[in-house]
Amino acid sequence: MNRWNTADTTLLCAALFFVMAVGFKIVFPGNVFAEGFLFVTEAALVGGIADWFAVTALFKKPLGFPFHTAILPRRRKDFVKASVVMVQQEFFSRRTIFKKLGDFKLMPRIVDYLARDETRKTIADELFNVVKKYVAKQNKETRSKAIANELRRILRDIPAQALINDFGSHFKRNNKDREIFISIVKAMRRTAAKPETCDKLQALLEEYANQKTKNMGGFSILMAGLAQMLDLVNFEEAARIMQVQLLKLLDELAADTQLHRRTLNECRLKISELSDTPEFKDLVERIQIDAANALPLEEAIELALIHLENQLRAPDSKNLGGLLMRLFDEEYSRFLQILREDTAAKSAFEKFIDELTARAALRAQPLVGVVAKSALERLTEEQLNNLVYDKAEQDFIWIRLNGSIVGSVVGLAIFILIKAAGLSV
Repeated sequence: MNRWNTADTTLLCAALFFVMAVGFKIVFPGNVFAEGFLFVTEAALVGGIADWFAVTALFKKPLGFPFHTAILPRRRKDFVKASVVMVQQEFFSRRTIFKKLGDFKLMPRIVDYLARDETRKTIADELFNVVKKYVAKQNKETRSKAIANELRRILRDIPAQALINDFGSHFKRNNKDREIFISIVKAMRRTAAKPETCDKLQALLEEYANQKTKNMGGFSILMAGLAQMLDLVNFEEAARIMQVQLLKLLDELAADTQLHRRTLNECRLKISELSDTPEFKDLVERIQIDAANALPLEEAIELALIHLENQLRAPDSKNLGGLLMRLFDEEYSRFLQILREDTAAKSAFEKFIDELTARAALRAQPLVGVVAKSALERLTEEQLNNLVYDKAEQDFIWIRLNGSIVGSVVGLAIFILIKAAGLSV
């Protein structure tokens, strides 16, 4: 406001021309042109001064004149309040907000932004860092105890009958009981094929023969001894024959034969009958409790957490950290594919984004007023005057220019009318 401008120059020129006109009037009294020049310059000077006074009175007291001047500083609170209302209701009205949001399509921009490689990497790294920090700040000992206690509670709370049924269904459904049966038969065959098995069979035969001989008479004992002497009864050969027959029997049980199927079905039937007995249920319950108490869960879980933290600290393609990064990348790609191809998901996400941005904008509407009010109230009177004046400086200058121009034109018109009427100035 304190800068010299075109309106000031015009007003100064009007004053100089007025002084010149006064001089001409004194030098050339009664000259009509001198009278007209004085009349016009006087009107231009008065018009310029009046408009200078009007414009200046908006911002301060011109020449210290106190009545109805310095309007903007004096009505500062009303101006701030009106400005806040204008910002909230005109610039940021609900209609304006929703219209702008409707014209501004966010969904394609968001998808394009998310599809960038740097965005994908940034999000994946942030998610991985969240997981890594969460695992790192956990108290391993406390967390392992809590997890172990929860696992023990779950294990103890499983009903015995449900546990039996689940195991039975799992073994039958996956044919695991046949594998276990074959494994037992093969283990028995490996034991039966050992040389010491033949020795044990021979010892059993000899013991059996001795017990039978003791229960017989003297003649029978004599005949048995004679048979052994003549090699009519060879326990070693009998043991080898029994071992060979036993191995054939076990081979037949291990193969897919009728004997194998019949024996397996019989075992299944007996196990099913056994599982329905109260004694077996009590046994399972005791095993549950003993297993829950005896398993070193705390140590295992704590070691697992430490191992997990180590793998997350330096992820590569071979450890859990690298697997987790690949999982994030795959799920991120699947998420982008859904946003591009799934119409229902795309529509739902777009609706969510629109509602979120609309709610955020409506929430920000009062905040805009608060910010505008706070900013305007912090301004000094001079800063507020300059803020308003700078926004319409050219208009204010033209108001003052128009005062001088219009004043001179009106003055000329009045002078012509006076002379035309034959009156004197």
